[in-house]
Amino acid sequence: MKDSFLNIDDITNSLKIDKDTLKKWIKDGKFPPAKKIGDRTTLWSYAVIENWVAQQQKTQEFIDNQDLDL
Repeated sequence: MKDSFLNIDDITNSLKIDKDTLKKWIKDGKFPPAKKIGDRTTLWSYAVIENWVAQQQKTQEFIDNQDLDL
């Protein structure tokens, strides 16, 4: 199966975040690395981003279900 790809606008629009937030996540290692295609094109695998989003949702559900006394 051929993978589809997302560009930075696809990701920021889908996640409803701005580009600076995404760039910070990437710099901090909190977001999957992109694939550099040529000098000016950066793309992410749709499957990798889909898995990352699912993991973030699981983590949030876990946090929401904990009785944390902070």
